[in-house]
Amino acid sequence: MPVTEEQKQILKTTSPIFKENGKEITSILYKHMFADHPELLNIFNRTNQKNGTQPFALANTMYLAIENIDHLDVLLPQFLLISHKHRASTVQPEHYPILGKYLLIAIDEFLGGMGDPDILGAWSAAYNMIVTIFINIEKRLYNELGDKSEQGFIPFTITKKEIIASGPIVAFTMERRDGGKMRDYHSGQYITIRIKKDGLYHIRYYSLIELFNGKTYRIAIKQEKNNESKGVVSTELIEKYKVGDTLSVSLPAGTYTLIPDAKHHLFIASGIGISVFSSMILDLHKQGKSDIVTLIHCVLTEDQAVFADQMHKILTKNQYYILLQGKHLLQVTITKTVTPKTHVYLCGSVTFMDKVEDYLGQCGHPFSQVHKEAFQPSLSLIKDAVKNQSTTKPL
Repeated sequence: MPVTEEQKQILKTTSPIFKENGKEITSILYKHMFADHPELLNIFNRTNQKNGTQPFALANTMYLAIENIDHLDVLLPQFLLISHKHRASTVQPEHYPILGKYLLIAIDEFLGGMGDPDILGAWSAAYNMIVTIFINIEKRLYNELGDKSEQGFIPFTITKKEIIASGPIVAFTMERRDGGKMRDYHSGQYITIRIKKDGLYHIRYYSLIELFNGKTYRIAIKQEKNNESKGVVSTELIEKYKVGDTLSVSLPAGTYTLIPDAKHHLFIASGIGISVFSSMILDLHKQGKSDIVTLIHCVLTEDQAVFADQMHKILTKNQYYILLQGKHLLQVTITKTVTPKTHVYLCGSVTFMDKVEDYLGQCGHPFSQVHKEAFQPSLSLIKDAVKNQSTTKPL
């Protein structure tokens, strides 16, 4: 059923509460849902739950949808991006009513357990309206893969594992174990890997670092040291998996892509963030457009500049900058390379991308020409929406 005008008024009245406390509400949601349905942890990235980025992303999704309830079409790019992640991690239509149930429980709990039927009814109607959009998009994405055997996790064999830069940064090459057809992908997309550890499944998305060759997929992983929130999947892959071992992989997904009519492409990456850009730069080179590419790669030490040999062959000295922390000014380099026609692609930590956006803003560069890719749920990067604070921990 559509959201009524009366329900829209209730949503507009209560949305400020969600703006102030949305992350707390969604954290309560996940806490109760995982307690009652621990099997759902198998389709969520646990690191994003522990560090709060997943509850924050869901809170922003709900808040932005409520704010745009009369014209949800403006959010379709964000919905499509999320739906790709859902398809990649095998979210199914039957999962949505469960999440919706605990959303209402969390809202009611936050409001003091009043059980106001009008408020809960309005939020339920809005949630169902949003969910219908997701389910329809994801149905199409699943159908594009073909039969059911292609829609979930597929066994792949690791055919090559090699250290490609200091860090260490390790590249994994893999091919299908079942002999099935490799699915083509566009530069900027990722695959999803699922491993089992201590009886639990863990998933992680990894950018594909080469152009499609019809035979293998290749990713690059950096091992994080002295970091309490380091990813379980990355650590396990680097420390325990070897050539010949089997990985569970879902086929390529993602909406991050090159802007086809851009006159100048500026890629700015921090550390392993360059992994998503490697295939995009190779793509432009293949198209004969490497002359309109500039790459800025920020690293702690030069031996961590993964893909440097490859990039030096494609780009000239004035197109490729390796900036060492404390030795070069990122702001100066951005100022001298960005033009009004530049489309800027960012990948790195939130702090890094925020800093780059500040520099671009000082240059007067339009944010409509800035495209971000992150190692966390993308809607957790939205500014001026829900406050990023909560006391409840979902895990």
